[in-house]
Amino acid sequence: MTKKQFLKKSKNCLKDTGIQLLLVRKVIYQEQNGKIDYEGAYQKLNKIRKNMETIFFEYEDLKPPSKCSSLHIEILNTLTSLQETLATNFEYLTLSEKGLKHEALQKLKKSQDQLENFRKKFQEVGQKVDVYLQ
Repeated sequence: MTKKQFLKKSKNCLKDTGIQLLLVRKVIYQEQNGKIDYEGAYQKLNKIRKNMETIFFEYEDLKPPSKCSSLHIEILNTLTSLQETLATNFEYLTLSEKGLKHEALQKLKKSQDQLENFRKKFQEVGQKVDVYLQ
């Protein structure tokens, strides 16, 4: 695979991930405002989780040129951080259903913080890919 091919695939991976990011943000916003039920949130997050797994495994299978291997790893780490955010939010839902409000709110806050950290990493890596493509 050439460098340009790899960068184009990276760009597409980030575009697909960006869509999932928007969906996660929407679910967390609805959770904060009490505008979504646990079952609805669980179903939406589970669908996002499956989409992220597909994106991750497809990207992981790429064979980047040697000079792009660090970018490949950086993008994989970034994708993993979004998956961790989803896992934390699933914990929030589980604790909420059990009626453990205090612990649930801590998990919701943690998932919000993780999402914000992901967004920053995502933006940085996206800018790197854009610069390399030019």
